[in-house]
Amino acid sequence: MLENLRHAQRYAISRFLTHKPIILTHCLTSKCDCRCKICDVWSKKYDPCEMKTPEIFRMLDEARKLRFAVYLVYGGEPLVRPDAVDVLEHAHDLGFYTIVITNGTHLPDKAEEIAKAVDLTLVSLDYHSDHHDELRGSKGTFGRAIEGIKKLSEEGGRIAINCVLSKLNKDTIKKSAELARTLHARLAFDPMEIFPGFNEEYALSHDEYSRLFSEILELKKVGYPILNSYEFIRHIVKPTDYSCAQPKTFINVHENGEITPFWCRKSISVIGDLRKQSLGWILHSAPFEKFAQMADGCSLCRNSTTVEISLFYPIQRFLINCFKIPNPIGEFISYYGGLTLPRIERNSRNLKNS
Repeated sequence: MLENLRHAQRYAISRFLTHKPIILTHCLTSKCDCRCKICDVWSKKYDPCEMKTPEIFRMLDEARKLRFAVYLVYGGEPLVRPDAVDVLEHAHDLGFYTIVITNGTHLPDKAEEIAKAVDLTLVSLDYHSDHHDELRGSKGTFGRAIEGIKKLSEEGGRIAINCVLSKLNKDTIKKSAELARTLHARLAFDPMEIFPGFNEEYALSHDEYSRLFSEILELKKVGYPILNSYEFIRHIVKPTDYSCAQPKTFINVHENGEITPFWCRKSISVIGDLRKQSLGWILHSAPFEKFAQMADGCSLCRNSTTVEISLFYPIQRFLINCFKIPNPIGEFISYYGGLTLPRIERNSRNLKNS
């Protein structure tokens, strides 16, 4: 509870005083053991110039001094790096709320370590059966992920499932929600990001997304463990304007130390390089200020990371949410603070009795 209050304090300082990010997202490696049809990371030539362990530790040490509160690791597949757990343990020991996004293939072997070092593990599952293996281009991925989720849960780890929606899996909505309920995990859906020249053929139309997220909305209303907020779901059903809060809430560090906007539809320009500049210098640099000005008022992105944060950032919406029932702020605190399992179990019982 005390640590949650410290995170809340850092958020308040960021939101009302500095307007600087408190979430550090880090692509730990571009290596991946899957060949996903909707992701182009694995298809690119591997760049061996990844940040070394001491460099990452220095980044985390400085981020802590700058009052960052959350460290989110992704890839590639981050757990293929031999030092992945060491990095997460260092961040956890510094007081960060740690999150890792993984395909789950390494979870069965590392569940005990991950449970101790990671506050929230997001496991990517794009289908409710072993058809997931075909989408991921790697046989056995579904079984390993399910095994890893169960082992991590037994070790006391907090888990959520992430499902990226495309033409390849638009029939999985309810079955995936039922799987998440069975596994006592929350489930987040995300629109597929388009990588030009690679996956356009799998992109859903606006009408298709609207229909699918309307279904997700109904499942959330009746108690399925959907992690997406009502605001985000309704935004995908019927898009509204928002002002991008990415530069005010989180930064994106690549495996080589470069910092760029995260899946930004306006710019992929390098903002800074942690091998040449300090994190503090970058946050007060002209390129970062230019990015902040460019993002202000923009609402082009659809990825849940940017949209969820941006929808909750405005003061007016924050105050409105304080008085909503069910209360989205209370749900956020209860889940990320580790008090969600009883509620999921209660929802499961309600569904069974309905």
